[in-house]
Amino acid sequence: MTTDNGQSQDDRSALILFGTETGTSQDIAEEIGRCLERLHFQTDVTGLDNVSLGHLSLYPSCLTVFVVATTGQGDFPDNARKFWKSLLRKKLSPSTLAETNYAVVGLGDSSYPKFNWAARKLDKRLRQLGATSIIESCEADEQGDDSTDGAFLAWLPQFRDVVLNRFPLSPGQVLIPNDVLLPSKWRLSESTSGFSKAQLTQNGSLGGVSSTTSRVTDTFTATLEVNDRVTPADHWQDVRFMTLCTSEQVDYLPGDALSISPRNLPVDVALLIERMAWGPAADVPIHFVSTRSHSGRPLNFLSADPMFSHQNLTLRILLTEYLDINAIPRRSFFGAIANYTSDSMHKERLLEFTDPQYLDEYYDYATRPRRSIIEILQEFDTVQIPWQEAPNIFPTLRPRQFSIASGGDLKWTASGQTKFELLIAIVKYRTVIKRIREGVCTKYLAQLPVGTKLEVSLKTEGRFAKSDDLLGKSHILIGAGTGIAPLRALVHEKIARGHILGDTSLIFGCRNQTADYFFSEEWSAITAQNHTTDATSSAERSSLEVIPAFSRDQKSKVYVQDRIRERSELIWTFLREQAATVIVCGASGQMPKAVRQALVDALVAEGTKRMAKDSGSGHNGGLDDGEGELRDEPIQSQHDAEGYLARLEKEDRYKQETWS
Repeated sequence: MTTDNGQSQDDRSALILFGTETGTSQDIAEEIGRCLERLHFQTDVTGLDNVSLGHLSLYPSCLTVFVVATTGQGDFPDNARKFWKSLLRKKLSPSTLAETNYAVVGLGDSSYPKFNWAARKLDKRLRQLGATSIIESCEADEQGDDSTDGAFLAWLPQFRDVVLNRFPLSPGQVLIPNDVLLPSKWRLSESTSGFSKAQLTQNGSLGGVSSTTSRVTDTFTATLEVNDRVTPADHWQDVRFMTLCTSEQVDYLPGDALSISPRNLPVDVALLIERMAWGPAADVPIHFVSTRSHSGRPLNFLSADPMFSHQNLTLRILLTEYLDINAIPRRSFFGAIANYTSDSMHKERLLEFTDPQYLDEYYDYATRPRRSIIEILQEFDTVQIPWQEAPNIFPTLRPRQFSIASGGDLKWTASGQTKFELLIAIVKYRTVIKRIREGVCTKYLAQLPVGTKLEVSLKTEGRFAKSDDLLGKSHILIGAGTGIAPLRALVHEKIARGHILGDTSLIFGCRNQTADYFFSEEWSAITAQNHTTDATSSAERSSLEVIPAFSRDQKSKVYVQDRIRERSELIWTFLREQAATVIVCGASGQMPKAVRQALVDALVAEGTKRMAKDSGSGHNGGLDDGEGELRDEPIQSQHDAEGYLARLEKEDRYKQETWS
């Protein structure tokens, strides 16, 4: 039997692809997969780096769903870039994807200028290649009242209804209820000997296993040379200056980041093993076994995560190196563990956290107090997860990215090794329920001794500019806290390239001049040197002015946005007369919005003042390019200034690299 769109009921299939950095896109992709499985679709969920354009033809007239986050300056996540480039090939025709039905879910952060650009670009390109969108794209916002869940949970029922309309069930077929446990796609099993990925594929144990994520493959080994605390012992925050070196020749530029894979501490792993009574299985060899067939469709493109092919894998190794047992759980976690308790009250409570109408209760219980998975399993002590299901329950332990603080001559050691300097705030705080919460990766890094070797990779999606683009450019650099790290890299890169570079104004916010004014001695030395004159010419060196904002050193708090408004003339001169580029770095959320509003206010204040002055002299207020033509329109209102900043964004002169 076939449906109205020509699809065979025997081939009711869906491919759900995700592009992610933090795991949120993957979690949403898997939720979409479960939704479609309850509509009797056979689903394959995998990262975009595991497929090529040709693989979409394996799902003719079926359904492909893309879940894509936006990173950096409107970029695709690292694991989606190869696929995106494959869509841009010139030889592709407008009918390349004519048989593809698709839907797009975008995950973004509205504090970024290029909100959800990756999803928007993907949707536009799919249409250009002839694909058919079955529903308007979902654009989720991390800054929304209900974070990314709000928009997605409103979109999902609409998506479900559209799918049922386009792909109706067979006569007599009914939807699979939410309280029916869907079968796992794989399970853990004991191994009697060592094994390899090739052996597993041959005996069928790996066949059909979809990748839970794509771990970095372009890694190299770096040695930790420095791990020093740079804030006073009595300061509220432990901030580390770390140096890693490698014999590999790795050239990098300002805005690049180093990706580091953390490990769970042995004490946490032991606690979970004891809580789940997994002791007898903890240290025996195990491997993954597929539990589902896939209608004969070749699925070798669903390449396995390294944990699927780890030599001599054990449950303890899996929990230490691959599964995030200290994560703040997503809604799906509660639904998964609800299947493994016989306590009706616990089961009911866990399922409430998955119900969209109780979203606030989920946030109040898990997100806002930052409860970890281990803490939740201790509280819901009737939950008993079979160890064979562990990889289906716990999220994957993902690499974390840290902005590189070194640039120019700081990138190399005296012996020629590549050097990476990092400024890392160790995440540790007391939650609203009076519990100590620590970041998984920073907790791991803080206790590492000098000499430790780490597998790392270079990430370039936040890169500020190409190497040649730094020449002759002026910059307004605005950073707060450890957001100074990539800005320091840019300053040193400019210094290494000589006096032909433009001027730089660095507006930096921190709490105290004596506690967290990072690299203050460097700034003093650089600014002193920049006031000298080049001995071989009369040209003055490019200048660096550092404008600090110490929020706690006086009764009234002073932030970077206050300094921006105070220096409106500088803002105007840099942007309107020197064509400077603005780069904002630090925590996401309110800071980038406050900075942008301060820039608007500064431009309006200075523009109004100059217009009044020009009116008295008969000048029309524009900027003359020397040939009698206006280079910029006057700025007298908020609307004018906002439009001007929007133009800077389009010209790639307003960049933002922030993180939560």
